Amino acid sequence: MTLLQRLPRPRTLKTKTRIAVLLVLLLAVGNVLTLQFLLGKSSDLAATLNVAGKMRMLSQRIAVEALATHGFAQPAAGQFEDSYRAFDTAYEALRRGGRAFELQVRPLDAPLQPLLPPLQAGWLEYRQTVDALLAATPPDRAQVARVLAASGQLLERAESLMQQLVAHANQVQQRALWSSMVLFGIDVLVLLAGYALIARRVLRPVYQLTLQCREMGRGNYNMRVQLDSSDELAELAGSMQQSAAQIEQLLCDVARERTSLAQIQAMFNGLADNEVAGIYMLDAQLRIVYANEQLARMFGHPLQAMEHLPLARLFPPADYEAVQASVRERLEGRAHSARYERSAQHADGHTFDIEVFGTTMQFQGQPAIIGLMLDISERRRAEASARRAALVYQHTCEGMVVTDADGVVLDINPAFTTMTGYQAHEIVGQRLNRLSSGRQDRAFYQAMWDSLQKTGSWSGDIVNRRKNGEEFIEQLTISTSYNPDGSVNSRIGLFSDVTQLRRKEATIWHQAHYDHLTQLPNRQMFQDNLRRCVEQSRHSGLPFALAFLDLDFFKEVNDSLGHDAGDELLRQVAQRLQGCVRSTDLVARLGGDEFTLLLQGLKRLEDAHPVCRKVLHAIAQPYALGSATAEVSVSMGLAYGPRDGHDGETLLRRADLAMYAAKEQGRNQFCEFTPELERQAQGRRLQQEQDSQAQPQQGQGG
Repeated sequence: MTLLQRLPRPRTLKTKTRIAVLLVLLLAVGNVLTLQFLLGKSSDLAATLNVAGKMRMLSQRIAVEALATHGFAQPAAGQFEDSYRAFDTAYEALRRGGRAFELQVRPLDAPLQPLLPPLQAGWLEYRQTVDALLAATPPDRAQVARVLAASGQLLERAESLMQQLVAHANQVQQRALWSSMVLFGIDVLVLLAGYALIARRVLRPVYQLTLQCREMGRGNYNMRVQLDSSDELAELAGSMQQSAAQIEQLLCDVARERTSLAQIQAMFNGLADNEVAGIYMLDAQLRIVYANEQLARMFGHPLQAMEHLPLARLFPPADYEAVQASVRERLEGRAHSARYERSAQHADGHTFDIEVFGTTMQFQGQPAIIGLMLDISERRRAEASARRAALVYQHTCEGMVVTDADGVVLDINPAFTTMTGYQAHEIVGQRLNRLSSGRQDRAFYQAMWDSLQKTGSWSGDIVNRRKNGEEFIEQLTISTSYNPDGSVNSRIGLFSDVTQLRRKEATIWHQAHYDHLTQLPNRQMFQDNLRRCVEQSRHSGLPFALAFLDLDFFKEVNDSLGHDAGDELLRQVAQRLQGCVRSTDLVARLGGDEFTLLLQGLKRLEDAHPVCRKVLHAIAQPYALGSATAEVSVSMGLAYGPRDGHDGETLLRRADLAMYAAKEQGRNQFCEFTPELERQAQGRRLQQEQDSQAQPQQGQGG
């Protein structure tokens, strides 16, 4: 709280007026004092300029008199001492302040003080030249010239002082002008502040009180004027507000009494005019004295027929006895209200379920019952359906989980606990990522949520982790339940453990696509990958290489060491081949001692040659087969897609031709397919066909 806030405020308009007059007087006194100060400043500057001018004139007069005396008569002793003292006195007055030439002078301001030492030095030099002139006999022209030079120098320094004094006087006048303008601005601000204070404390309260009087004259007594003062106007405002409040209260009481019955009737009519609840009123004779349209529709009677209808007509006999006992209990004051469910009887004879609410009241001086009835047939059927669904939910062998729209678990069934090991209290309120095994990446879950956002459902296999850390594969189906406004109410997950099934399927698939001896892809899987390579090469434009391999001298090893040794040799060959290629390449066994390589994504055809040389070297190394050692080599044929063929069958056939060319050239080497190899093969087939046709003819001739 500031000091101004702690000061007591003037409580009366008279006090406020006195304070305003005092402030104006203080402002006037301040203006006079400020003006007096500025005038004094100007007088001081005028006196200073006057003294400086007289000093300049005095110096010139001394020179004139000295020259005149020197030319015509002998100077008297101490002739210029008075003039010297007058100049020195004026100099000291300018430097320290004092009287000079009958004028009171203030010392020069600090910025002008540096001009006095040069003036004093010029004055001393000037005096010396004057004294030297007066002492010289006969007259000396050179001495006169020195006096004139010193006089000119002193005059120049005096002129410089005068100019600085004039400039300083101008600055003082400018500051005085600005001070006057600032003083004027302060006066304006003070007057404006005074007007604002009067407007706020006097004029505005008067205007507000005037508005309140006008509104009260128009019958509006709700308007209130809040004045933050404690003067006569505030007391007047308080009296007017108290009067307005009393008048308003009287009018409200009258209006409330006149409209209370109409409001009660309107509320009852609004409550009765609904399409959900039937509203009724019973008299002491258990007859209906009021029924709304919904009650008439519920029981199938015309609305007019419902009035004075006995209550017994609305219930089957067995249920009416219990209803009658409940109503009598309330009419006799033993209970105030009741709620129960019973079977009701429709006008056409069929029964339906209702829920009854009733409470006692006074009607025309007699006890009566008022309440409502709800048709709960649909609710009963829904509850029965929910109970059946709960039985399925609790006893199904498939795991079920219900989450909210953000994936937080709301409920699980017992099968969920059986499969995952998590009890309800351990997983409800948590996210299902608690079951995550880490096998699925972010992209997998992003695709799942995208499907749920777009279609509301997702289905697929997912690897999760049980509470004990064991991983299992679940076949999961997620569906979404929506609110009437289209927002997500919940998501329902239904899953089953398919770990063993997927393992069996994986085993069957592996057996169908991999060689049982070497665990390399078999001919079927090789054909599938070859077709994919052809398609990828067609789209990417990059070539790939197909290498057909056949072991040299494998039959000799198999015959000499036995089939077991031959099988071991094939397994070691498979391992060495896999070590020669990239992870993106494919090694396959077609059968027997025939293997293939698929080298994908080559930038140049020659990029396959280093791999082939690596394979030749690796296969040619000795093999440890039990206690025996064997050596074999390999012949390789290369065909490039799409250069040597646009389909897998053509490429495989041409790689086979290149492999046979490698064998014919001495084995343990690789050859690339050329069109010449295919022409030679066609020539051999044609020759074989001719030879086979010639042999039967020779037999007939013999």
